[in-house]
Formats: sequence, C-alpha cells, structure tokens
Amino acid sequence: MKRLKVFGLLLIGAFIGSNLRYLESLVFKPQDGFPLGTLVANLSGALVLPFLIHYLQDRYHLSTNTILTLSTGLLGSYTTFSTFTADSFRLFQNGQWWLLFWYLTVTMVGGFLVALLGNYWAASQAFNDWSKRK
Repeated sequence: MKRLKVFGLLLIGAFIGSNLRYLESLVFKPQDGFPLGTLVANLSGALVLPFLIHYLQDRYHLSTNTILTLSTGLLGSYTTFSTFTADSFRLFQNGQWWLLFWYLTVTMVGGFLVALLGNYWAASQAFNDWSKRK
C-alpha cells in the first residue's frame, strides 16, 4: 500500500511538472533553431533542486514522500535530458555548429553554475533563518 501511495504522489508531481514544461515551451519558443525552452527548463530545474533538497527539506521538515514528489516527480518531468539530446542532435544534423556549441556549453556549464547558485541560495536562507532565531 505504501508503494502505491508513493506511485500516486509521483504521478501527481509528474503531471504538474510536465504541464509546467509544456507551458514553459509555449513561452520560450525556439529562436533560429536554438532550443531556448529546453535550456530554460533545465537551468531553472538545476537551480531549484539544490534549494529544495538543502533548504526546504531541512527548514520545513518535509517528508521523504514530499521530497520525492517534488524532486523526482515534478522536477524530473519538468527538466528533460532526452529533449536536450534530441535538440543537440537536431542542431548537429542541421550543421548549426555555433548554436550546438553554445547550447552544449550553456547547458552543461550553466547547469553546474546555477546548481552552485542554488546551493548558495539554500545556505544563505538557512543562515538568515538561524540569525533571526538569535
């Protein structure tokens, strides 16, 4: 029964995340073949995940099921490695080498940098909470 509950929570998170991803793709349409929507989804997910794990979980004592729903369900369906690889291959096939280079670089390096920023954001929020208690 517990696994069925977790499965249901993941379905809810995935439903929300995939719909957010679709909405985001309507807002950030590809420009000159550059997959801006996928980039925005992956970078924003890379920013939010460390904050979720390192701050919200500790600050609000979120349950394992809640974290699983938000991280694996919602963010897992919102961010998209498969679309990233498909977009990269499309740029490669079309001979858009410069866009491919920028897309790969910004996604990989940018993802790492915004993940660092997410960790910094979590730490600064935790410090602010701690200093308010004194």
